[in-house]
Order: sequence, then C-alpha cells, then structure tokens
Amino acid sequence: MDKGWISIHRKIKAHWLYTEKRVFSNLEAWMDILLTVNHSDKKVLIGGVLFDVKRGDSIMSLDSWAKRWNWNKSKVRRFLSLLENDKMIITKNEIKTTRLTVLHYNSYQTTGNADETQVKHKRNASETQATPNNNDNNVNNENNENKKEIQFDLFWNLYDKKQGRENCLKNFCRLSDEDINKILLVVKDYVILTPETKYRKMPLTWLNGKHWNDELKNNKTLNYKPAKPTF
Repeated sequence: MDKGWISIHRKIKAHWLYTEKRVFSNLEAWMDILLTVNHSDKKVLIGGVLFDVKRGDSIMSLDSWAKRWNWNKSKVRRFLSLLENDKMIITKNEIKTTRLTVLHYNSYQTTGNADETQVKHKRNASETQATPNNNDNNVNNENNENKKEIQFDLFWNLYDKKQGRENCLKNFCRLSDEDINKILLVVKDYVILTPETKYRKMPLTWLNGKHWNDELKNNKTLNYKPAKPTF
C-alpha cells in the first residue's frame, strides 16, 4: 500500500474538471465534504438563526449536498449514515439544517513547512538507526493515542456538552480500551435520558466518576460486549 499524502487546495473546486456536471461517486462526495467543511471557526446566519460553526463543521442541508452531488436526498442520507457508522463523521439535526462534523479533522491538514519537514526526517532517520526499538514503541504509542483521540471526538460530539475539553481528553486517553468501548456503547442512552444539557453532568465529572458503569447497570437491555475498533 502506498504511504504518505498530498495536500489539495480548496481552489480545486473552481477547476473545470471539478465543476463538470456529473453524478458524484462516493469518493468524490467524501472529498467534497473535506474540501467544504470549515477550516476555521466562524458564525453563519441561516434563515434568521445564527449558528456557531466550528473548524471541521458544515451546516449545509441535505438538500444542498444532494444538489452538489446530483443525488437525491435519500441517497445523501444513506451515505452520511455510512460515514457515521464508520466513525468518519457525526451529524446532528439543527433548526432548518444539518450539522456535519468531520471527526479528527486535523489529521487531514498539513502543518509546518518543507524545510522543517526535511530537518525532522533527517533527525528521525538518525534516531531510528540509533534506537530502533524505542522508535517502534513510540510508533505504537502514537498510533494508540491517535485511535483514542478519534474515539474521544466521537464521545465529545455525542455527549454534546462541550466544556473542559482539554482535561476531558487527557483523562479519556488514560482509560483502558474496555472502558472506552463501554463509554461509546452507553453515551447515547445517557444523552437521551438528559435531553436538556443543563441537567446533564459535566463531561469531566461523568468521566472521572465512571458514570458509564451506572448506565450499564441501569439499562438491563444493554448486553455489553467489547467492540472491535475499526481504526
């Protein structure tokens, strides 16, 4: 499998190849999402309602996506559900529109410059020759951290009481895979039981108190089995 990646400028959406009238493939639709969601936080006014749209978010309606891709609305809904099941995005119904959040959006972006990258590559190459075992461990640790950050993004958007993110992320990443699987299993049920966020526990309190165990005990219909991560 090929490794590495290239950056694509948003200007490509104005290119004659991109603007050609066609029915989008699933891949083209996914690329269009990545090129369309916000690259920085901003506020958007739609129908007299002011939305706070974060980095990696879009509040385009399903009808708007359908028009862009030459699909019908039902196909858009099925496609977004497919992406959501694969933990690539999260969707949430908003007044007059739908909020779409690309999970782990930062992983699709580039940082730094070419000179810095070359220096890092040279340094990493020499470090690899000197301490290969340590580097292997570092790669494994980094992969595990990335997986937990993706899982945290899923939890954070489902919990939908966005306060104390930094501390929540640190505590979440210290949890075992088994506990994280339990959290992702029951968090939707807890949110349904607390539709008004003001009555929902602070996310840090919920995590520190391991209150996902309370939900497992209270909901007898949940037959918990550790989920196999799809990352």
